Amino acid sequence: MSLPRFALAPLMLAAGLSLAACDQVRLPGASGPDYAEPKAAEETPQPSEEGTETAEVELPVRPESVSADAAIDWEAARRDLASRPLEEREGAFQVASGEAAPPVPVFLPSMPVGAQSGESSVRFQPMSDGYYAFIPGDKYDTVVNGTNKVMGAPGEAKAERGDAFNFQPTTTGAQVSFSRYGADYLVEYECKELTNGLPTCITQDEAVAFAEELVISGTR
Repeated sequence: MSLPRFALAPLMLAAGLSLAACDQVRLPGASGPDYAEPKAAEETPQPSEEGTETAEVELPVRPESVSADAAIDWEAARRDLASRPLEEREGAFQVASGEAAPPVPVFLPSMPVGAQSGESSVRFQPMSDGYYAFIPGDKYDTVVNGTNKVMGAPGEAKAERGDAFNFQPTTTGAQVSFSRYGADYLVEYECKELTNGLPTCITQDEAVAFAEELVISGTR
């Protein structure tokens, strides 16, 4: 028995829908251009116990500066002091000699500076490593420091120190450094007035000349 033509149309439409639906279904293991494997649920990474601890940063170890006593040539200092004329030494500032003297040969001006009433205006102070001398002036005050301490890193070779006078300007004046008999000396000039905010009370030639004219005035 054959169906009427109008009854076949719905059946053909249903069959087409069924085939289309089957075309969208993929069994496990199937592949194809329109197929994509379902993604597994992504796990949220958990911080490890090691990551929660703060890592310690190792800083480089730098050797600390150390000071050592310089080897003083006392014999040479005594010879130079003895070679000065007696009358010149008597008119200068008197410094203790022998074991009571500072641990470095003392350098001071050859004659009293700014003397009043026949007395020197030099203020002298022995220190454990040397001495300190303050010399007042009209345009600037002068400070002379002597020390037997040598600064350097542990195991570092000691640099050879010459007899040169090294000048350096400062914010308040100038300074000159030099070495004698193994000890180090620093002469500082402190201006009492500034010009346009700058120290102009002493020139380089004047500063070096004053340091050069310092004489040995005491030694052990």
